[in-house]
Amino acid sequence: MTLSHCLDAYVRHRRSLGICFHGEQVRLSTFLRIVGDREIDTVSPDAVRRFLDGRGPVSPAWLARYHTLNAFYRFAIRREYVSTSPLPRTTPTVTSTFIPYLYSEDDMRRLLTAVDERHEEDWLVRPVTMRTLLLLLYGTGLRISEALALDMRDVDLRERLLTIRETKFYKSRLVPIGDDVTRLLRRYRDAQYGRADRPPMAPFLSDHRQRRIRRQTAELVFYRIRHHAGLDHPVGRRSRPRLHDLRHTFAMNRLVTWYRDGQNVQRLLPHLSTYLGHQSIVETQRYLQMTSDVAMQAGLRFLQYAEVRDDQ
Repeated sequence: MTLSHCLDAYVRHRRSLGICFHGEQVRLSTFLRIVGDREIDTVSPDAVRRFLDGRGPVSPAWLARYHTLNAFYRFAIRREYVSTSPLPRTTPTVTSTFIPYLYSEDDMRRLLTAVDERHEEDWLVRPVTMRTLLLLLYGTGLRISEALALDMRDVDLRERLLTIRETKFYKSRLVPIGDDVTRLLRRYRDAQYGRADRPPMAPFLSDHRQRRIRRQTAELVFYRIRHHAGLDHPVGRRSRPRLHDLRHTFAMNRLVTWYRDGQNVQRLLPHLSTYLGHQSIVETQRYLQMTSDVAMQAGLRFLQYAEVRDDQ
């Protein structure tokens, strides 16, 4: 099978899961252009390295290209389009100076107040939906794509479990949720859909026409909320707070709570890694260094673990 046919099949598969796939699709199109459209089993490791290395030094973009290509080849191997992956077995160490923005309780209150103060007709998605998305990310650490890809069948409020299906790194997992998040999602379901029966594969979070929300749409609405909340230019920050930073905030809050409670953080770290859906514990361990760095910069700002409550 040709590389282009395999890529088309992979893109269709990912989109069938309701996943916004624009960035990854751009990378895969670049990969196809660089290595040429050939039989997939003839793509050499050298050709893959040309794509990964690009023209500059190793950077987070290198890892983004690697993870995108790795997920594609795992798909291709499972479908028996190819027997082995030409990707390198090890990845270089990437040093990043970027520090995510960590939302305080006051930040979250300001964001939620901004949501409540907007007029509904101004929104691409209803305020209740955006409020639910913000608190869901803050209270579970899900990736944005994972939250938006949730189907009705994936939200089990009786067992208090979310099913995250084949997202990043091509794997699925179960995410337990607490009482507050369960109540949040139940209230959203009742407000958005009432007693109407929804198909199992219908989106749980939906726009005003009950269609699945695209990531670009969620980001655009968040930019408006952030501006209204006065968080566009936090003091001492060059970059603006991102929607994805809610995931970092969740992880940091959990680590800080364990530290304050005198828990063995190194022993608990694998549990956090599994919960977040990280490919390895190395990805989660970087939060330990971030905890120290940010604590020195921000003092006691993040030492209070924020309990998610829908009535904020």
